Amino acid sequence: MGLVYEKEGKIAKVGLDRPKEKNALDPQILMDLHRAWLDINADDTIRVAILYSCLPDIFCSGMDLRTAIPILTKMREPETEAERWLARVGPHVAEAMLKPSIVKKPVIASVNGYCLTGGFETVMGADLRVASEDAVFQMREASLGIMPTGGSNIYLPRMLTPCRGLEILLTANNFSAKTLLEWGFLNRVVPKAELMQAAMDLAERIAGNGPLAVQGIIRCYRESRDLSWAEAFQKELDIGLPIFASLDAREGIMAQKEKRKPNFPGRYS
Repeated sequence: MGLVYEKEGKIAKVGLDRPKEKNALDPQILMDLHRAWLDINADDTIRVAILYSCLPDIFCSGMDLRTAIPILTKMREPETEAERWLARVGPHVAEAMLKPSIVKKPVIASVNGYCLTGGFETVMGADLRVASEDAVFQMREASLGIMPTGGSNIYLPRMLTPCRGLEILLTANNFSAKTLLEWGFLNRVVPKAELMQAAMDLAERIAGNGPLAVQGIIRCYRESRDLSWAEAFQKELDIGLPIFASLDAREGIMAQKEKRKPNFPGRYS
């Protein structure tokens, strides 16, 4: 099928579904991913997104060597709409893989089975990560004599510690979900049968909070991480103070006072 894109209430579910190709990222699915992220941004009813695999034993096998790589390396001319989209100069291909994330709302990666190379790098761009006990992560490029360029050289040493990030990149070994939970890459690890429910529980909890506050927290995290402490504190105020004066804030305080569940409008005024 390619990409399964569904909306359940305030949650968007983005599913990789290429059984024969083990969810390898081809031009069509990359274009569809990019369009899904843009649609999630544009839909004010959506508060959280979940990226997951529709297959039982693999999350993603990485970039499709048969279809995507020949276009990216200009070994042949693009023929389809998706191939022409892939061949265009611009940030869209990286954005499809969340490098960096262009999604204004939290993205939760729900990972099962093998999560390899470009699939692993896409998960790095998510905001939160839940994995099943059988999940296995690998950056295998060094074993093939090539260097990954999908963001892992930047993400891993910064998200983990330099030595742990470099171990993943330099050894090209398999790393279990248990190890990456201990290293701080994953939020939680659950039995395989409980994976989607665990991701949905997390998404529903977040979706019930004020959308302006949630989006502000995500924006502050992304925009302040490369700033000095003084600049980061100012960024926090620049983003946060307008939310204090928003309709969301008024509704949250009123709901607490009236002992009821808030109905956040998602608006400043």
